[in-house]
Amino acid sequence: MKKGRIITFILLIIFCFTSYAFAAYSPRLDGKPEQLIDKNTTGYFLWQDRKGLHIRAIATGTPHVFSGSIKTDGDFVDIFSKAPGADDYSNVNNDNDKITFQLTALNQEAGIDLHVNGGTYVTFNLSIDGQDIDPNQIFIGGDSWHPASHKFTFSQRNHHGYPDDDRTVIFVDPGFWWPFLWLDPGPGPGGPGPHGPHHPW
Repeated sequence: MKKGRIITFILLIIFCFTSYAFAAYSPRLDGKPEQLIDKNTTGYFLWQDRKGLHIRAIATGTPHVFSGSIKTDGDFVDIFSKAPGADDYSNVNNDNDKITFQLTALNQEAGIDLHVNGGTYVTFNLSIDGQDIDPNQIFIGGDSWHPASHKFTFSQRNHHGYPDDDRTVIFVDPGFWWPFLWLDPGPGPGGPGPHGPHHPW
């Protein structure tokens, strides 16, 4: 009987510890991925700061074509893109809730900067050279963590309005989310936001 109580007590401690570990971990979007700073890795690089949500693509050695879509339940605003290829594009639909893009990169950054207004999730579907990209080639935030799939969603915690067909839903730190970015808005050529009239691109 005493042995059984000891085993139960040990299992309870293990359960509490693992529950705390899962609850304590919250992937963050802030911080530029280190691989982007070094510019020696082919892939996508995503992060967020007060200037917005940033998506970059870099190819090393040979040129690659990056394409995909970005979807939200809010509105994309203050959108800037750097698309160096002749056939490159970044298009926003009439509802301002979906962006489709194609970016060609070789030893330089191509990408999109944007803000999300009133949204609770953002879904990415990312490809390279017409194929679903290996998620290990997607680097997110200062920790350069990888999603589980080429298609993934950033969602606020405790929100259940994300699309049902997503393969991966990542609940990000609620202390760092889109409404926070609009505390100090200013004029911008693509709409309101802190970019101002002189975006670095």
